[in-house]
Amino acid sequence: MLEYTPEWYGAANPVSISQIHRTLRDLYAAGLIAFEYRIDDGFNGNLPQRVKYWQLAGEVERNKLINEVNSACRLAGRVHGVMFFGGLIEQPVSEGQKEQVIKNLKAMMQRTHPDKVEGFTDQFKQLQEALAYVRSNIDLMAGSAKQLQG
Repeated sequence: MLEYTPEWYGAANPVSISQIHRTLRDLYAAGLIAFEYRIDDGFNGNLPQRVKYWQLAGEVERNKLINEVNSACRLAGRVHGVMFFGGLIEQPVSEGQKEQVIKNLKAMMQRTHPDKVEGFTDQFKQLQEALAYVRSNIDLMAGSAKQLQG
């Protein structure tokens, strides 16, 4: 609300920060919204800070599941290691850890399957792609060596 002019959202006068906080408190007291504290990293030499992240009360479980899917897919993306400017900066995980990642992805796929739950089709496809990537036998060093020779 602070980014746009008052006319953009239908107000006659500018909205103050205290009005925004009062509205958030009222909505929270009515049980319509919920919040959680997260530690955000500082930038430009600033210290980390605690920040409230607000969401609709009915969407808490959905947002939690979406965050779990995203973190599982990020972990799956690092299972074969991470290359940066032709150098391996993160080692591939062991076979035991790889099997655990596969189990976690399969469990998440059960929770987001389109036949069981509506609205998670995109997350299910994302998990399928992550599972296919984890199961693939990708050797990052062999690929980079071929690129350097070619």
